[in-house]
Amino acid sequence: MKAGRVATVGILFIAILVVSGAKAEGQGKPGKPPFTGKECIVFTGDLEGKQVVEGCCPNRGPFPAYTMTLSGGILEGFEGVYEGHLFVNQYRPGRIRQYMVEFWTDDLHFVVMGGVVKEDTKNNLVVDFDTYNSECDEYSSGAYKGPCKNIPTFRLVRTSDLSFCAQ
Repeated sequence: MKAGRVATVGILFIAILVVSGAKAEGQGKPGKPPFTGKECIVFTGDLEGKQVVEGCCPNRGPFPAYTMTLSGGILEGFEGVYEGHLFVNQYRPGRIRQYMVEFWTDDLHFVVMGGVVKEDTKNNLVVDFDTYNSECDEYSSGAYKGPCKNIPTFRLVRTSDLSFCAQ
């Protein structure tokens, strides 16, 4: 009788472990592919671009192709339109939360960090970057070249509303 109770408790314990493991599967699992949904990413100001991208921007990529227009002498001699790759993500957590925008091609590579979050909801993010709340660094061939000539002033909008890119 006592052995039967021990067996029953053991079977219930194993069943609970199996069920809890099944629910946890895929949560934080290293081999699980990142979210690759489409979204509209828009830059206005010294950086300009408006494009629907897919899969932006988990830390390990993919880093979507993006067309960016640089103005205002951000990187000396690099004003114009460039086809490159984009990474946009949160830079600092909590109340000091800031964002990072990284853009690179074969010829140029820059990172802007900072910004002031104006809106952050499940479907929309709006961040304003300017000379007072941001810093900009230039890289070449993977090596740090120093601060950008000018810190760009721009607005970043990420939205799940794809029609925003059609406007």
